[in-house]
Amino acid sequence: MKSSLQVLLFAPATFLLLSLGNASGAAAQSTPNEPLHVAIEAFADQQGVFPGQTFRVALVERIQPGWHTYWINPGDAGQATKLRWTLPEGYRVAEVQWPVPQVFRSGPLVTYGYEGEAILLQDVRAPDRLGSAPAQLSVEAQWLACRDICIPEHGVAHVTLRQQPLAARPGPAASPALFAAAAQRLPKPSPWRASLAADAASVTLTVHGIARHLPQLAQAQFLPLTWGEIDNATQQRGVRRGADLLLTLKRGDLRSSSIARLDGILVLGPGSGELRGQGYLVHALTSDAGAPLAR
Repeated sequence: MKSSLQVLLFAPATFLLLSLGNASGAAAQSTPNEPLHVAIEAFADQQGVFPGQTFRVALVERIQPGWHTYWINPGDAGQATKLRWTLPEGYRVAEVQWPVPQVFRSGPLVTYGYEGEAILLQDVRAPDRLGSAPAQLSVEAQWLACRDICIPEHGVAHVTLRQQPLAARPGPAASPALFAAAAQRLPKPSPWRASLAADAASVTLTVHGIARHLPQLAQAQFLPLTWGEIDNATQQRGVRRGADLLLTLKRGDLRSSSIARLDGILVLGPGSGELRGQGYLVHALTSDAGAPLAR
């Protein structure tokens, strides 16, 4: 017998979005004399780097109260922050590691983003041979700052590292508290296997085994990594079937396309006990047999 599970749709936001990109609308343009609503700063987790080392860099957005920026999938409106690094020859930077976003509701729109402070992490690999001069890393960031209006903004931040061509071990750590806090905000790899079934109207996402760990009043919400796969504003219906959690999601603007895979974050909210506030990366395939563990 199925038992109902309450599914969280987070508290409404108190702003009016003027959309950009995925929905119709307009964005205001910042003027040369207008102060930015988001201040940025860049950090590295090491003071120095040795040949072949992989280290982390962080782009910190400090967002004015009442304003917000956007996740990789902004939802029904908005635009994700974009980063472009200029690195010394031979250095390689990986994709952004996005922290779990907040969910904002404004009228019929649901968007995903950040208030207060957002820390975007990336891994950087140094080349196998280094010079003796300091390494200069620069990042150009573009973001959309929104409150009752949306304003495109941009800025540049820099990191300087000692290059240690003969070092036998990693250099000293830098900003450990900042990087520890950033790591805590990242979604965790899911220990639960996921699968999905889809038709023209809806998607049923099954997270296998998770119900054993959730209290009866647990609240959960799935946030898709890709725009258009599900309808963000429609209430997500969750039920338990034995040890499994089944979430029914309405198809989004891409409903005319077949869907064989669904990637996103499962956020566990109030009533979830020790798992409350945590986000888990979920990768679901249409074939239950052979669906891998999410990672």
